[in-house]
Amino acid sequence: MSLLKIIDNPINDIALVTVLRSMIGNFTDNELIKIRIAKPKGNFYEAMCAYKDKEDGEKELIDKINTFLDMIENFRKCEEYMPLNEFIWKIYQDTGYYSYVNLMPNGLLRVANLKLLFEKAKQYEKTSFKGLYNFISFIEKLSISNKDMSGAKLIGENEDVIRIMSIHKSKGLEFPVVFISNTNRKFNVQDLNKSIVLLHQDIGIGSKYINYEEGITYSTLAREAIRYKSKIEQISEEMRILYVGLTRAKEKLIITGLSKDYQKDIKEKEILLNTYRLAQESNKIDKNIIQKYDSYLDWLELVYTNSDKELKEILNVEEHKKEELLKSLFQEEKEEKLDLQDKIDSIELTEKKNLKEKLEWEYEGKIPNNILSKSSVTQVKNMKLDLEEEEIAEYKVPEFLEEEKTISASQKGTLMHLILQKLDEKIDYDISMLKQLIDNLQEKNIITEKEKEAVDIEKVYEFTKTNIWHQMKTAKKVEKEKPFYINIPAKEIYNENIEENILVQGIIDLYYITEDDKLVLVDYKTDKVEKEAELVEKYKTQLDIYKKALEKALNRKVESIYIYSVYLSKEIEV
Repeated sequence: MSLLKIIDNPINDIALVTVLRSMIGNFTDNELIKIRIAKPKGNFYEAMCAYKDKEDGEKELIDKINTFLDMIENFRKCEEYMPLNEFIWKIYQDTGYYSYVNLMPNGLLRVANLKLLFEKAKQYEKTSFKGLYNFISFIEKLSISNKDMSGAKLIGENEDVIRIMSIHKSKGLEFPVVFISNTNRKFNVQDLNKSIVLLHQDIGIGSKYINYEEGITYSTLAREAIRYKSKIEQISEEMRILYVGLTRAKEKLIITGLSKDYQKDIKEKEILLNTYRLAQESNKIDKNIIQKYDSYLDWLELVYTNSDKELKEILNVEEHKKEELLKSLFQEEKEEKLDLQDKIDSIELTEKKNLKEKLEWEYEGKIPNNILSKSSVTQVKNMKLDLEEEEIAEYKVPEFLEEEKTISASQKGTLMHLILQKLDEKIDYDISMLKQLIDNLQEKNIITEKEKEAVDIEKVYEFTKTNIWHQMKTAKKVEKEKPFYINIPAKEIYNENIEENILVQGIIDLYYITEDDKLVLVDYKTDKVEKEAELVEKYKTQLDIYKKALEKALNRKVESIYIYSVYLSKEIEV
């Protein structure tokens, strides 16, 4: 494309230098620099012309420039009378570019792309537009709009490969075996639920009502009408998409989906279908039932539950328990380990001995392998290691396999830290303003709806009445959630005489410099305790590390250290 551009107009520096530096021009970087020095200002084509007329120029470089310019001039004359597709093929042959890319890595695909450009030129010749300039503009517009400009495909429709595509992309295609996966995925109705304003081409605009005085929002009749209409339209569209997916297979269709309790789901649908069937005396699935569910899996279960024997003869439903799958995977892992052990046991004794010596070699000055070189403040606080005792690893179930739980105490603590961090000390908060702040965090998806409900607004409000808060309002400087790293001698943590340092990282909740220039350190705690002394004793090591890090970073003394207990609603000076 760059070569076509300079044939049409050589005063295009990027395209010209691209061709010069390629195998077509075969110019080196140093040669291009020499050409530019001949005429520092102006376009590069003028610099080439200036160098070839230069009396003291290098003869080899001058000959190279003349050869290149003659080639461009020759192509320009051919372009005037040749059809565009034939002209492009002539360029491929005369420059040797077609053979060159064929020898490059992934050459077959590169050649296919050159053929694709040739075909585009052939199609272009059949239109009313003519000329190289118009063709270049046509290709550039296609590239910008990204329409019909994907790379050439070497894989045919009937190749023996596995294709992964969306249902939309599969429209119009057929395959011997088709998998429709993840059918339990819920339809995306986030815009309908969370958007303040909804639009519909027939109904118009519907928005939520916002009462700024009370700090509340609620939906309006117009918005609910649009939401209902849009949901019905979305269900219709999802049905069309599912139909496309179900009709792509020639021989076999396999559908997969996850259900927490498949038998319970089927039973629930049977009751629902029987109830509506008694009301309307028809075997047809009522539209109200369809609208109740929001996944392909639910719809497929409805059809299967409501179907006659004919459908059940061609449709085979298999239920695989999570426990059975995990057991099977564990068994496979165990068998792989046994196979590996058999291979190791088959190694000759001498080889095993050499391998063991290499693996167990130790260098001088080795430190115990359970001493961490990097740790967090929390790990240091909780560290009670017995270096002589062997630890037993506990393998927990991965988080994605655990059942959904309510917000834990630690999550609530993290949530309270976030809310306190988001408070603006310049504002005099009341309860309604705090509610609005938390609503805004939820609307911006910083916290979830469940987390929003878990926030104790009264506890947040009580913090704004503390002496710490009043000092922050007049402070010279306030810093929140400041990360730090500090080196601490290992012997201060472990009962070992080790001349090593441990890199400790952590985050300081809050520090500020008061109006009388005193440095104050504050740490929020959400532990449920009865006495203040419990917190001080528990977090003394942690606060000492914060103090050291802050004094080292700011090169000044920390005057006061406070623990703010959210549970007790008290500021505790340490």
